[in-house]
Amino acid sequence: MSYQVLARKYRPRTFDELVGQEHVSRALMHALDQDRLHHAYLFTGTRGVGKTTIARILSRCLNCEQGVSARPCGVCPTCQEITDGRFVDLIEVDAASRTKVEDTRELLDNVQYAPTRGRYKVYLIDEVHMLSAHSFNALLKTLEEPPPHVKFLLATTDPQKLPVTVLSRCLQFSLKALPAEQIAGHLKALLDKEMIRYEEPALLSLGKAAQGSMRDALSLTDQAIAFGSEQLSSEAVNAMLGTVDRNHVLTLLVALAEQEPGGVLQALATVSEHCPGELALLDELISQLHQLAVCQAVPGSYDETQQQLAAALTAEQIQLYYDVALRGRRDLQDAPDSRAALEMLLLRMVLFTPKGVLVQGDSPAAKKPEAAAPSAEPGGKPDLRALLNSPPATATSSAPVATPAASEPAPSVAVSAPQAAPVEAVAAPASAEDAPPWDESPVPSSPSSTQSSRSASAALAEVEARQAEPAAESPPVAAVLPQSEPEPAPEPEPEPEESLAPLAEPTTEAEVATWWAALLLRLDVDGTVRNIARNAVLISREESVWTLRISPGHQVLVNRERLEELSGALGNYFQRRIQVQVEFEQQPGATPELMAEARRKELLAQAKATLHADPVVQQLVTTFAGRLDEESVTPKETVE
Repeated sequence: MSYQVLARKYRPRTFDELVGQEHVSRALMHALDQDRLHHAYLFTGTRGVGKTTIARILSRCLNCEQGVSARPCGVCPTCQEITDGRFVDLIEVDAASRTKVEDTRELLDNVQYAPTRGRYKVYLIDEVHMLSAHSFNALLKTLEEPPPHVKFLLATTDPQKLPVTVLSRCLQFSLKALPAEQIAGHLKALLDKEMIRYEEPALLSLGKAAQGSMRDALSLTDQAIAFGSEQLSSEAVNAMLGTVDRNHVLTLLVALAEQEPGGVLQALATVSEHCPGELALLDELISQLHQLAVCQAVPGSYDETQQQLAAALTAEQIQLYYDVALRGRRDLQDAPDSRAALEMLLLRMVLFTPKGVLVQGDSPAAKKPEAAAPSAEPGGKPDLRALLNSPPATATSSAPVATPAASEPAPSVAVSAPQAAPVEAVAAPASAEDAPPWDESPVPSSPSSTQSSRSASAALAEVEARQAEPAAESPPVAAVLPQSEPEPAPEPEPEPEESLAPLAEPTTEAEVATWWAALLLRLDVDGTVRNIARNAVLISREESVWTLRISPGHQVLVNRERLEELSGALGNYFQRRIQVQVEFEQQPGATPELMAEARRKELLAQAKATLHADPVVQQLVTTFAGRLDEESVTPKETVE
């Protein structure tokens, strides 16, 4: 008996065996059990997710000799013939090879006849989007009102190419791509049945390489079994797929954490000896950075090595590296030398990391390279554990500080200095003459003023010495002030430059143009997107779809990304999902830009008229035979 590939050997024969499409199988099983069957079903989704498989299972459920059921017996002659692909009342059509209208008419000529053996005559049309427009037109009437003994099962990977008249006549199910973890779990169960040895990381690599397709995953598994001689090891699978070993990428991330350009280039040279290509290495680097970000946000999400590496990097560094790597991926594909482009990308990560940015209050975002650099093992390989366990570097100040205790409270004493009375109340033994030796002006906290910092430190030391004379257990002033006296009133926050009240909804069509112009002032858009909106007229605004009318002269500015940005700004403002669509017309109407231009002309005319009527200007013109330079007139009021 010839070998049967895994994709055919383990093809699901019931809904219970189906993997990853629970939303489809549940609906179909309930419809079968309750006898609520539609006459036409459309299954959409990417390749290898189970469209044809579900159609065959449904055909088996409809024609099983035990009756219509969500769980066919699988042993009757009808079930066996459908499984073997030789059931006479299951007509499978490949629309890619039968696109002509004559083929469709020939197919439909037999629809009126009753099934030969089964309960239903089932037409399974695969890749239905390949049919011609005339074929769809010939199919419409029969698809809408077929005989009671006929069921249509359509499958396609590109539903956008189907006419809406066909979509409206079908019950549509969208099959989703399978996650890599779910594919790996299914492969594990199949390999256990096949008694083939495997490593779980290898199965996860196969699941990622399949990109959501179970059929592709099974085909790759067949190839990996042959490549690895009846066993699936991570090394063999990575070599077959051309992927990068995770340990190599971690080595590169350790070098990035050290913030040493020479170490990064050396690590890249070492890693490149084991990597198939720079693009694959960059893709794995992006994946690992994503995992580190998740590990920081949700501790314990990944293994110990990644947790330690995530602790050695700040959140800002990881986000910066991820952004640089993602943007540099396009440059890597266009560069004449991909290795040089990857080196430039890594150097960009190291050399352009901002220094001194504070996160979470007082912890520095960027550690000093010499403090973060771990000890190296023999052979130049970085010691990851030493890096991750290294203590964080502390920020140093250029101002002279006598003791650590005196350096921290200095700004608090400087801020509290104007309140002389509370200080005397706390330090009771001190007399009126023993006032603090600093004046009531605040001491600058900037380390650039060395003399001011020295004065504040000396003053604090003197106050503490006076408090220690009457009672040794008295706490420092900086520690007593918050307990003895209420905190000083906080300074009033500056009012925003412009407090905008919520926009009232327009009540008439005439108010819509003004309302739209006012709304644009509140949206978080700029640049080209703002230009598009200012040159558009809002002609309809339903709950979730807004329509704009724009002149064809601005059509070059409009694309999907800019419309999505405008939709997002509107959605953020109104706290609901809004989709913007555009139509073009030569005379769109009163756009905000035209209204603003008319207002600018009106203000300019008023300004010129005011100047001409001004007595001083008239006297100058009369006395010196002068004239007003109207080109230089600018109104005080500006128009957005």
